Amino acid sequence: MKVIFTLLMIFVLPTGYAFSVEKHQCDYCHIPHGMAEGTPLKAPLSDLCLGCHPDRKSPKEHKIDIVPLMQVKGLPLSKDGKMTCVTCHDPHGKSGQPNLLRINPSELCLKCHFSINN
Repeated sequence: MKVIFTLLMIFVLPTGYAFSVEKHQCDYCHIPHGMAEGTPLKAPLSDLCLGCHPDRKSPKEHKIDIVPLMQVKGLPLSKDGKMTCVTCHDPHGKSGQPNLLRINPSELCLKCHFSINN
């Protein structure tokens, strides 16, 4: 199974992808299939992200685990309508954008924070 995953990482994912096969495997965040009902994550999403990125908890960072005050268009929210790290970042890196962002950085913030003139 690890060989197949490694081949997928080499040939399918976009170049510049920051995910390291040796450092992070699926079971780092996910419960192996068939082991639990409901969410396949080992911990709440923000806890998983902040476990590797504790520096992102500073007051200077974007708030997470909050219900946004504005409408969020085209970005995922948690089941209870809160913004999480994966609202802006794709942990699987499918977009090929820098820093695992879901879309182009110049467009991402405007999905929620837009000018009154627009």
